[in-house]
Amino acid sequence: MRSGVTNIYPNPQLANYLMKISIGTPPQDIIGVADTGSDIVWTQCEPCSYCFNQTRPVLRPRVSSTYNRMTCGSTMCLLVPTRSCTTSDNTCLYLVVYGDMSYSSGELATDTVTLDSIDSSVTGISFAFTNVVFGCGHRNAGMFTDDQSGIIGLGGGPFSLITQMRSSINGKFSYCLVQMFSHVERSSKMYFGDVATVSGDGVVSTPLFPGNPDTFYYLHFEGITVGGHRVDFYATKPTIIEGNIIIDSGTSLTMLPQSFYDRLQLAVRRSMQDIVPVGSDMRNNLSLCYNPLEVMDLPVMVAHFNGADLELDPTNTFVRTSNDSICLAFAPVEGVVIFGNLAQMNFLVGYDLYEKTVSFKRTDCVKL
Repeated sequence: MRSGVTNIYPNPQLANYLMKISIGTPPQDIIGVADTGSDIVWTQCEPCSYCFNQTRPVLRPRVSSTYNRMTCGSTMCLLVPTRSCTTSDNTCLYLVVYGDMSYSSGELATDTVTLDSIDSSVTGISFAFTNVVFGCGHRNAGMFTDDQSGIIGLGGGPFSLITQMRSSINGKFSYCLVQMFSHVERSSKMYFGDVATVSGDGVVSTPLFPGNPDTFYYLHFEGITVGGHRVDFYATKPTIIEGNIIIDSGTSLTMLPQSFYDRLQLAVRRSMQDIVPVGSDMRNNLSLCYNPLEVMDLPVMVAHFNGADLELDPTNTFVRTSNDSICLAFAPVEGVVIFGNLAQMNFLVGYDLYEKTVSFKRTDCVKL
C-alpha cells in the first residue's frame, strides 16, 4: 500500500480548495478543485477550442509518451453518463455539467498521474499511478479562476481519483482544511493511505451510507444544537437509519431543506435576540446577517451525526461577507442536502471506504 501527503490551497474567490497533481510522462502539473462531490478528473487540454483563462500552461497530451485516448467500446466509456464518439477514430467523448452550469467536454483518456509527497520523512518521493482515466477538456467554461486548470473528482464513483487509487491507498484518504478567508497565504493537507488514518483523543466517527448516485459520500444527519437548544432534523425519529446528507469539499455553504433551515435560523435568532439582524446577502445566498460591531459572542453550535457530535467554531457557522455583515453560513436548498467545506474547516476529516466510516478530529490545520 502507498502512503502520501500533498498540499491543498484555499481559493477564497470561489470558496473552494485547490490541489496539484501531475499528468503524463514527463509529468505536467495541473491544479484542480479538490472535490469530494464529483467524480471525473479533468483538465484543460490542447488543442483548446474554447477554454477559460489559466495562468499555467494547458496540458499538452501529445508530449506525453503514456497518453492514450479511450475508445468508445471500452468499459469506462460505457459508464460515462453523457458520451459520444468521434467518427474518425472511435474516440470516447465526454461532457460533464455541474450545478452552477460550469462544464467541460473533450476526450476521455488514460495517463500516469503523479502525486508529490511533501512529507518531511519522504522528501522528494512521488507516487505514480498508471492508466488513470481522466477528461482531456477541449471546451470548458463556467465558474473557474485563472489559477486552476480543472477539477479533481474525489467522489465515490468509478471515474474519481480516489476510486481509481482505492486499492493502492487501502481505501483511505483524509484532508484538513485551513480557514478559507484569511489574510495570510497558507496551505492545507491531504493524505492518502495509512497516513490518512485519523486517530487519538477527540476523534468521532460516523458511518458512510450507500446512496444514489454513488458519487456522493452520504452520512446520517440528526440535527444541530444552537446555544444549548437542539433543532432535530426529523420531527419524529426515523425507524431506519440511512444517508440523508452528503459531505462535500467542493461546496462552501451547508445546504439544508427549507423547513429545517427555517427552524435553525429561528434558533439562531433566539440565541442572539438582543441583536437586530441587518438583513440578507442574497447575492451569496445568505439570508441571516448581523453587524459584526454589535456581535460580541456567536452561539456555539454542535452538528449531530449518527454516533458523532461535532462542535463547530463560529468560523464554521458564520462567514464575513463584507466589512458590515457577518452571515449564517447555511442556506436552504430543494435538492441534495450538503455539509459544506466551511463547516469542515480545522477538522481532520478521514474517509475509510473499506470500513465505511468518516472520522473527524478538531485540528489546527495550519500546524500539520
